Amino acid sequence: MEPTEAQISYAKDLMAKLGYTEDDLEVDFEYMTRAEVSELIDELKEEWGE
Repeated sequence: MEPTEAQISYAKDLMAKLGYTEDDLEVDFEYMTRAEVSELIDELKEEWGE
């Protein structure tokens, strides 16, 4: 199942806050599943301290 635009936007926002780019984390949202993006968000939130 494809990730939602909201998931991608939130993940990109967290990545930017943490100083990461898609290349830094080797992510390609075009090929990721909804579950994979959700897992990435959880990892970024943990690092951000949310």
